Amino acid sequence: MSYEVFAPYYDLLTQNVNYKGYAGRVFSLIRRYLKAAPGPGQKITVADIACGTLNLGICLEDLGFKVIGTDLSLDMISAAKHKIKDSGSSIILFKQDMRKLCLPYCADAAVCSLDALNHLPRLDSVKQAFLAAAENLKPGGLFIFDMNTPYKHRKVLADNFFVFDRPKEGVYAVWQNEYRPGDCTVKITLDFFLRQEDGSFARKSESFRERAYHTKTVAELVENCGFELLEIFDGLKNSAPTKFTERILYVARRI
Repeated sequence: MSYEVFAPYYDLLTQNVNYKGYAGRVFSLIRRYLKAAPGPGQKITVADIACGTLNLGICLEDLGFKVIGTDLSLDMISAAKHKIKDSGSSIILFKQDMRKLCLPYCADAAVCSLDALNHLPRLDSVKQAFLAAAENLKPGGLFIFDMNTPYKHRKVLADNFFVFDRPKEGVYAVWQNEYRPGDCTVKITLDFFLRQEDGSFARKSESFRERAYHTKTVAELVENCGFELLEIFDGLKNSAPTKFTERILYVARRI
């Protein structure tokens, strides 16, 4: 998907996301599991796959990592470039499909956050993304990613809708879900009502679909794509997932 409509309002609608906390979790996992540290004077390189508007990437850079950002959406990349310019960041950006990832050099670690992998249409697409991540990591490199669970799709997203009212910014948004139990997918439709100068509202819409997989399926796929699965967590918690977990964080090492 392009995120052409969503990109300008992505940060506004994701203000509840704890990017600093996520970056801190990645930092602690890299310290715990990364065996091959860079040489003297070198920084650990982290690839932020499906980086979006680069909120997580900038937090990772603030923690001392050298960051490479990639995203399929040109609109997200454009928003990220403005953020780099405004913040003075040195992050390098590439417009790339995560299934065809091609970094300028292999990274020490890769992160794919906020259910970006759930956007891929089929399990074979997820496999392509895992294989591409492995090819772009150094031996022993870490792949840290999260995915929404079937529980979240069935019980949280399902056929529900959510409303975002931001009067100061002149934006009113409606998030509608349509759950399909056969393949555990949720079609998400976003309608943005944007205040015009004359006081009227213009409507813009965008839709996409997310697919969830059982933990065992993801774990087996990880290990079939050149990784050793190290641990799985209940989101950013330092505890194992439960049947009520909405997002699982996976930590894998390239063999």
